[in-house]
Amino acid sequence: MEVENQVIVCRIFQDTAAVINKTEAKIKEAKSTKERQYYAQDILLEAGNLLPCSSYNARNPDCMNCFSTLHKFIQEYKYLAEERKM
Repeated sequence: MEVENQVIVCRIFQDTAAVINKTEAKIKEAKSTKERQYYAQDILLEAGNLLPCSSYNARNPDCMNCFSTLHKFIQEYKYLAEERKM
């Protein structure tokens, strides 16, 4: 799930999105499940750190889009980040 076509005018979000996009590229290149899990955990950490943003304003559409996008990242990567035990 890339955010390149997402236009959210917020420097904090843009910085986080850049890190997440780079990490997604690493997931695609990863050779092992363990490595993909590691990178997915990084995405969850980045998204989770931005959720409680001190600049959040419920009336700002950028904030609402950011919040929604972060939740989508969390939903998408939480299962990959879980360690599967067999």
